[in-house]
Amino acid sequence: MLLNLKIKDTLIFLMVCFSLVGTVFAETFGAFTGQINANGINVRVDATVVAEVICTLAKGELVEVVWEAYDWYKIRLPVEAPSYIKKNLCECNNVNTDFASQSGKCLSAKVIKDRVNIRLGPTESAWILGKVDKATVVNVIADEEGWYKIHPVYQSYAWVNKKFVNKEVVLFQKQDAPVKVTDTVKLNDQLVVEGKVSPYGIVLWRKATHKLITSENKIYFLKGDRKSLDSLNYRKVKVTGKLISLAASKYPIIQIDIIEALN
Repeated sequence: MLLNLKIKDTLIFLMVCFSLVGTVFAETFGAFTGQINANGINVRVDATVVAEVICTLAKGELVEVVWEAYDWYKIRLPVEAPSYIKKNLCECNNVNTDFASQSGKCLSAKVIKDRVNIRLGPTESAWILGKVDKATVVNVIADEEGWYKIHPVYQSYAWVNKKFVNKEVVLFQKQDAPVKVTDTVKLNDQLVVEGKVSPYGIVLWRKATHKLITSENKIYFLKGDRKSLDSLNYRKVKVTGKLISLAASKYPIIQIDIIEALN
């Protein structure tokens, strides 16, 4: 009995030590925006080379690193990553009726339960990428037999080997001369862009709640007053604002100064 008590006390002591180490590390680790330094880099469900591949990233793409474990970085899920949520755990917010071929297609949905799993595939056995709570709005890509395929949500994560992520962000000017930036890149380019607004949710590390799709299918994320943007969902607009992310990134972010409805 005495031996069992000693073992129990030892285990409790070790658990407290590990907890304290984790707390100290969490306080000292600072999230940062990294840049992928090679092509075809695997994004995995776990911090191991045998873990399932979610998607791949190209050289120059940016990732938000939120944690590190040994040789791996934990990142917010890239926008190209597949994500799924069960249809019966959310309700459709908006329905596209613009085109007969897409009549009745759900474009965004609101989660109606707490702690809902976001999965890698349309099955209960697929890997859990993250969780969302009640009232979260998700952007729907497709309807797949009881599941919605959605754009990744802010609360979903994956892993990339550290050797493929630079802490420095490299910008390429018109002369192709690289400029290295170690702090947050501040861009103030004024843009005037026309396109169609649709809801998105929280995007990457900035709370951009909507996106703008131009006639050339170029996508911008929009940061502005959410109520105003909600009132313009699925309408054509003209946006005047400042670029607050890299122009070369896949989905540049615009801080809205003026937004005008065109229809």
